[in-house]
Amino acid sequence: MRGSFHRSYAVQFKTLFNQVADRFALTEGENSGLRFVYRLYTILIVARNRPLSVEPRQTVSESVYQALKRDLITLRRRPGASLTEAELATAYGSSRVPVREACRRLQQEGLLTAIPFKGYFVSHISSKEISDCFNLREILETSAVRRAVELATPSEIKDIEALSEVEYTYHDWDSYAEFLERNREFHVCLVALGGNDRLVSVLDDLLCTMQRFFFLGLDLGDFGTQMRHEHECLVKALRLRCSDEAATCVRDQIAASRRRVQRALARDGIPLPLDMDGSS
Repeated sequence: MRGSFHRSYAVQFKTLFNQVADRFALTEGENSGLRFVYRLYTILIVARNRPLSVEPRQTVSESVYQALKRDLITLRRRPGASLTEAELATAYGSSRVPVREACRRLQQEGLLTAIPFKGYFVSHISSKEISDCFNLREILETSAVRRAVELATPSEIKDIEALSEVEYTYHDWDSYAEFLERNREFHVCLVALGGNDRLVSVLDDLLCTMQRFFFLGLDLGDFGTQMRHEHECLVKALRLRCSDEAATCVRDQIAASRRRVQRALARDGIPLPLDMDGSS
C-alpha cells in the first residue's frame, strides 16, 4: 500500500515535469536541472521503500578496542605486562592510530596504564583494589536499586528480565567474556531505571574495571545457573515493588561474587603475576 502510494506520486511528478518543460519552453540547462530534481525524488522514493540489508561497518579503532579488551579481561594479557603500539598494531592488524585510540579508552576503564616514553602496561590486580571496588559497588548499587523499584515501568522490568537470561560455558574463556559483558549490561540497565545518569556512568566504569576480577571467579566452577537465579530473584523483587528485598538481592550477589574472587586468588596454581600488595 505504502509503496503504491509513493509510486503514484512519482507518476504525478513526472507528468508535472513534462507539463512545466513544455509550458515554459525551458532551455537545455534548465531542463537538465529539472530532470535532476525528478531523478533525486525517485531515488529517495526507492530508498525509502527498500529495506536496508547492510549493517554499519565497525571502525578499525572499535575492532581493536573490543579485541584488546577481551584479551585483558580474559587475562591473556597478564597484569604488569608491557605493551607497545607497534606490537599491538601487528597483533590486531591495524595502524598505530586505532591502537592509540583503543588504549586511551582502556586507560579510562582502568585496564591499562600509560607511562611516558615507556608505553602501556596492563594494570596490576591488587587485593586493596578488589576490596575497594566491591565496597563501592555495594554502596552504589544497593542505593540505586531502591530507586529503580520506585520508578521502573512494567515494560522496563520486562526488558531487564530478558537481560537476566544468560549463562556461560564452564572452562570456555570466550564464553566467560561474553557472559561478563551481558552481566555488566544487566546491572547497568538496572541502575539506569533509577534515572540518575551520573550514577549509571560511575557504575559502568566501575564494572568495566572489575571485569578481570569476575573472570577469576568464574573458573572456580560452573556458577552460571546460580548467577542467573540471582538475577531472576532480583527481577521478581522489582516486579513486586519490594525495595528491601531488591537491596538484599544485590548485596547477596555482590557478596557471592566477592567470595568467588577471593577464593580464586587464595587457591594455589594461578599462573598470574598478581600484585597482592598493590605495588608495581
